[in-house]
Amino acid sequence: MTELIVSIENPTMMADIKRAIRMVRGVAAVKVSKRSETPNAYTLKAFQEAENGDTIVCDNIDEYLKAVGYGIQD
Repeated sequence: MTELIVSIENPTMMADIKRAIRMVRGVAAVKVSKRSETPNAYTLKAFQEAENGDTIVCDNIDEYLKAVGYGIQD
């Protein structure tokens, strides 16, 4: 199944837009989800690490993968 994401500026139009989308042939479902403007704890931690300089610098992808321990072994 393929998804289409529609961003709506005026939330008062939500019901009308949902109704219109449901009328389109082939639409299986219409679901509303609100986007959180607040980053989650994992993202906030990553921001803090970057601000503190707790980062790595790599010259190439192999060096990066080795640094993060992903699939490359000596």
